[in-house]
Amino acid sequence: MRLFLASVALLAGCATDWDPHKPRTIDAEPAGGAVSLKHGQRLHVPLAAAQSGYEWTIVGPRVVAVIAEGPPAAEGLYFTPVRSGAEKLRIERRRAPAGGAPEQVLTYDITVR
Repeated sequence: MRLFLASVALLAGCATDWDPHKPRTIDAEPAGGAVSLKHGQRLHVPLAAAQSGYEWTIVGPRVVAVIAEGPPAAEGLYFTPVRSGAEKLRIERRRAPAGGAPEQVLTYDITVR
C-alpha cells in the first residue's frame, strides 16, 4: 500500500503541458470558404506571409460571431466564437498604411453553433 501511495505522489508532481480545457482548433481553408464551429472551439485562418509594406486587415460586419484573438501572426489568425449565428468574414491584404485596392481578399462564411 505504501508503494502505491508513493507512486501516486510522484506521478501527481509530474509536469505536463496537456490541458483538458484547451479548445479544439478548426483549420480553415487558405483560399476561403465555409467554416462551421462550436462554442469552445477555436478557428485558425492561415495567411500567406505579407510582403514588406503590406498588411492583413479584417474587414468584418458590425455584429460578429467570431473575434480575433490578436493581430495576424506568421502562422495566421486565430478567432474565438462569441455568439451563435452566421458571419461573412472578409480579410484583405493591402499596402500599409491602408492605401489603394486590396492585393488579396479572403472571404469565409462562418457558422457558430
